[in-house]
Order: sequence, then structure tokens, then C-alpha cells
Amino acid sequence: MSLRRDVLHSIFWVALSQAGNKLIAFVVQIVLARILVPADFGVVAVATLALDSLALFAEFGFTSALIYRKDRIPEASATAFSIVVVGGVLTTLAGVISAPYIAWFFKEPRVIPILRALSLTMLISSFGQVPLTLLAKELDFRKRAIPMVVPSVVNGLVAVPCALSGLGVWSLVAGRLASAAATSALAYVVTDWRPHWTFHWDLAREMLDYGKHIIGSQLLIFAITNVDDMFVGRILDAAALGAYGLAYNLSNLPATQITRIVGQVMFPALAKIQDDLERMKRVYFAAMRYVSLLSVPIGVATVVFAADFVNVVYGPKWAAAIVPLQWLGIYGLIRSIAANMGNVFKAGGRPKWLTYIALWRLITMLLFLYPATKYYGIVGVSVLSAAVSVVDFVISAALVNRLIAATAMDYVRCLGPIFSVSVLSALAARLAQLQFRATPHARLAFLTALIIMVCLYAGGMWLVDRELRREVRHSLEWVRARSGLQFANGKQVPK
Repeated sequence: MSLRRDVLHSIFWVALSQAGNKLIAFVVQIVLARILVPADFGVVAVATLALDSLALFAEFGFTSALIYRKDRIPEASATAFSIVVVGGVLTTLAGVISAPYIAWFFKEPRVIPILRALSLTMLISSFGQVPLTLLAKELDFRKRAIPMVVPSVVNGLVAVPCALSGLGVWSLVAGRLASAAATSALAYVVTDWRPHWTFHWDLAREMLDYGKHIIGSQLLIFAITNVDDMFVGRILDAAALGAYGLAYNLSNLPATQITRIVGQVMFPALAKIQDDLERMKRVYFAAMRYVSLLSVPIGVATVVFAADFVNVVYGPKWAAAIVPLQWLGIYGLIRSIAANMGNVFKAGGRPKWLTYIALWRLITMLLFLYPATKYYGIVGVSVLSAAVSVVDFVISAALVNRLIAATAMDYVRCLGPIFSVSVLSALAARLAQLQFRATPHARLAFLTALIIMVCLYAGGMWLVDRELRREVRHSLEWVRARSGLQFANGKQVPK
């Protein structure tokens, strides 16, 4: 099978599993948001912030190094497994010990038992990381789909009944623990790889030499994407953090979900062609285009329809999230487009560039976050994040261009039609919605506006994008070939 077919096949399975995973998680979140209060989500957000910072040290970049590596894979896998499990033990202990200090910093004593309980997820998850990484390395995302989807179902089956039983914030904890256990268990169900308790110091040094740049950039990126939560939680309160967290998660759906579909595939795919920069350039822009076809209209719709979405889906008690959601929609949109730039750096042997970019972003955020939060609340934090993301895109694009010899016109040709059609479709749909806003059926008008935008966007892209038309036709031919059917005189008949 060619690399193109491998990539498309992998993207299909990642997209299918991500769509199922996120749909289930979205429904569960809505149900829990109706039962619980923003402060409950804020307490868990504080604990999650602490755990995510510790989790960065759990695998020391060894999983990325394992994907990048070309030789001695069995020995490297065993070495990585030993490191990852030991890291899981250490970070779990660190979470338990640091809980009182985290609670003191955020002035939230409820965090102590929550953080200690959730720390177990790091140990549980460590046992499944290497087998899942090996599946990604081989672009076998069909098998990887099960551990991605089923844990979301498990989370809902545990968390929702617990919430209905009156367990409050502990329902969120129970759901996450059950989900982590399901993920690690299923990793061994879908793969034949089994742990080998052997350790090779020479491989560990080589993998650490590569992975140190990955973990360095990840630490900085984590600080950048979570320092805002720290300031909001410290300066404001748990309710404000809950509202900000909702806005952030919704606005970053294109970056954290749609982009992840392609991003999970692109790093191992680009690593396979790391010696052919011209080919990397073609694959990079193709990936950017595929991501943008979905993420750009979603990002534009987030900005235009934020108020209607929050009021209809989550209710008036989440109104404080509306304006931050609009500004963070810009942030999430830029992140989604720029996400694969990091894969180019890693596959091109320049992981240290990730560190340099992340460092300036962190310094910028630290300089302006306090006044933004103190005087403008979560709206000020959201505006700052949007502004920094735009500058970050420009810097990252310039470095990518140096590596694969791309030009500004390459980006214009790739993104221009998608942005134009998305904005025009959203504005037309908004105008149509305003005509019926005062009617008793305002919610119906909102849903109708979304349908109008989808139809206008799909039709507009079909008209202006010749490549899209060609790919759709090829996809239909592939489906027809796989189904064992052919068409004769407009009718479908067996081959």
C-alpha cells in the first residue's frame, strides 16, 4: 500500500473514532453540565491543570522518539515501556504529595482529595502508552479506534449515574478513572505487543537525546495553554474558571479534535519521508487543506453564533462564557491551521524549533496575563490568547518555509478560498437568522441558520475548489469499488 493510501486510510479511521469519541463526550458533557454547577467543573479543572503538568514528565518524549526511530524497534519499545511506567509511578506520587500546595495556591480546599484520586489516572494510563504508540507508528489506526471510543462510553456510563445520585464533583472523578482503566486495558486487546521488562541504556540515551526537545517544547506549550487557567483560578474564582474552561474547550474543538485526526497520522507519515523535503511540502499543505476544510467554517461559526449556541445548549447560567468563546474562537482556529507545523519540525529533525517558538509565547503571555485578568477578567485573557496565536502563526510559518521552501502564495492558495467561502456563508446565515429572531421560534431560527451556513459553505466550496470536486469523485469511485457495485444506465447493479 502506498503512503498516500496509508495516510488516507489512517485518517479515515482516526476521523471515525474521533467523531464517535467526541460525540459521546459532548453528549455526556451537556448532561453533566445540566446536573452539576460551574464550580464543580472548576474544581476538576484545577486538578486537571496540575495533573497535565505532571503528565508531561511521565514519558520524557520517549513515545515521540519511538515513532521517529527506524531501527531496533523491539528493544526500543521495551526500553520506552520501562521509562513510561516508572514515570507514571513517580508522577502519581507527585500528584498525591503536591495536592495541599495546589489547593493553597488556588484557594480551593476541595482540590486536595480530587487531585489525589485523579492522580491514579497517570499510573493507569502509563501501561497503555507504548502499545498505542506502536499502532500509531505503523499507521494502524483501525485497531487504535477501539481504545479511543469505548472509554468515552465508559466515562458516561459511570459519571452520569453518579451525578444523578448526588455525588456532585466526584461523579467527574469516577468517570475519568474508569475511562483511563478502559483505555489501558483495551490497548492490549487490540494489539499483540506485550511488555518486556528489559532496558537498553544506549537506546535510552539516543531516545532521550531526541525526546528532550519534544518534552521541552511540550512543557512550554503546556505552560502557554494552561497559564491562563492558573491566573483565572488564582485571581478570580472557580465559577469564572468553569466558564472560561467551557469557552476554551468549545472554541478549541477544531484545534484539539479535528486537527488531532490529521495530526495523529501526519507525524508518523512525515517521519517515513523525512529525507524528501519536496514530498514533505506536498503532504504538509495537503494536510493543512484537509484540516482547514473543516476547522475554518467551524471556527467562523463559533465566532458568529456563540451567544445562540451557549444559550440554547448550556442555558443562561453559562452566559459568562459567550464573549470569551468568540475571542477564543479565533485562537482555536489559528491553532488548528498551525498544528501540523510542529509535525514538520519533528519529522524534519528540528524539534528544537518547537522549543524556541514556545518560549517566546510563554514570555509574552506571562508579561500580559496579570493585567489582562485583573482588569478585564476572562474576556481580557481571551483577547490576549487570540492576539498571541496570530503572531505565533506568522513565526511558525516562516520557519516551516525555511525547511520545505514554501512561500506566502502557497498559503494563500491553500487557505484563501476556504476562508472567503466560510465568512460569506456565516454572514448570509446570520442575516437569515436575524429575520426571524423575534419570533417564538428563535431556537428553530438558530438551527435553521446553521443548516443554511452548512449548505452555502458546501455549495460554495464545490463551485470554487476543483481539487475538492476531483477528490469527492475519486472517493465515490472508491466506495463503489469497495461495495462491489457498479452503475449502468443510472441504476445500481451488482458487478
